[in-house]
Amino acid sequence: MHTRYDFSNRWGIVTGAASGIGKATALLLAASQAGLALVDRDASGLAAVVRACEGKGTTAPLAIEADVSRRSDVQHMVAATGERFGRIDFLVTSAGVLFRTPFTEIPMAEWDALMDTNVRGLFMCNQLVVRAMLEQGGGTIVNVASVAGRSISLIGGVHYCASKHAVIGITRHMARELCTRGIRANAFCPGATHTPMIHDNMDAEAIKGLEKRIALGRLAEPEEHARVIAFMLSDAASYLNGACLDANGGSVML
Repeated sequence: MHTRYDFSNRWGIVTGAASGIGKATALLLAASQAGLALVDRDASGLAAVVRACEGKGTTAPLAIEADVSRRSDVQHMVAATGERFGRIDFLVTSAGVLFRTPFTEIPMAEWDALMDTNVRGLFMCNQLVVRAMLEQGGGTIVNVASVAGRSISLIGGVHYCASKHAVIGITRHMARELCTRGIRANAFCPGATHTPMIHDNMDAEAIKGLEKRIALGRLAEPEEHARVIAFMLSDAASYLNGACLDANGGSVML
């Protein structure tokens, strides 16, 4: 049996909630009695996750269709969550995009599109949520980075790798600047995982090759990462601040 934390009387936001790690985190937090605002630009996928979360917890989740690269959408996300729940106790930023274009062939439009979501969007989500958290006296943030932010990316291009290094840098700076004001911020660095992002970009043979580069010999399941994120949000991690917690199956060892 896996540990399940008690998030009753805690309310927060999960971006990228329609699939992958964000979806798994949403389902686990809902089952742990958290009040959730679930955010994604995929309206149909988001609706399916909201239905799956309903009945797991005591509070029906709030669905917010939003593109985190648009400031107006992020402003709406924060305002709607505050209006629904009265406060924002936690934020999980799981929204992200990946492209595999080789270094010399990346067009600037593609670079900008990736950075707009993975860096600019993450920054805006953090900045606007932190403003709300400071007004209420604190909160907890987990920014989903990647093993790519600790080393290189085995899947994405250089722009993906650069964006995840940026996520870690943003998180560490936030942690140092905000910890005395009641806010803990940490980065989570997952390795290759069975998510649509992987399966949309790699065929079965390529995934088998990737598994050979992981010490555990397999990709992670999203639910395994959700359990780590829940721990990072929980009071059990009360002294965890400015950390980069890795869950990569030992891929950096090979």
